[in-house]
Amino acid sequence: MSKVEVCMNRLWRLGNQLSKRGGIARKASRVLELVNYLICACSVSVDAEIGEGTNFYHRGIGCAIHARAVIGKDCKIFQGVTIGSKWSNGIYSGGAPHIGNNVMIGAVILGDISVGDNSIIGANAVVIHNVPENSFAVGVPAVIKKL
Repeated sequence: MSKVEVCMNRLWRLGNQLSKRGGIARKASRVLELVNYLICACSVSVDAEIGEGTNFYHRGIGCAIHARAVIGKDCKIFQGVTIGSKWSNGIYSGGAPHIGNNVMIGAVILGDISVGDNSIIGANAVVIHNVPENSFAVGVPAVIKKL
């Protein structure tokens, strides 16, 4: 990982810790979120839950992570990934995805869905349904296959 990628990950972790404290610390976390956006051109909410060892490669350029997203440990997230909620006919459907451990993501994951451990979400896929563990999802909309 480059020094900038390490910086992005550390800024997010610090912002996440401050966000949980509330008060002035929460406001400081928003400043760190903005700094991360300005440096890395990504929108990773400090309120998202992201497990240890999860890394945003290529500085997380173009990534957008929902505030209620839950991402497990040791995941690999590449550039241009969106993990967020769904909108259908202008109506917000609520929840954000829950991503398991050791998942590789190169795509868009939308809605209140789960992605199981040890899965791979292929580049440019659009995932709108649950992905079981040890699976591979590719295409638009994503087709799910066992590894």
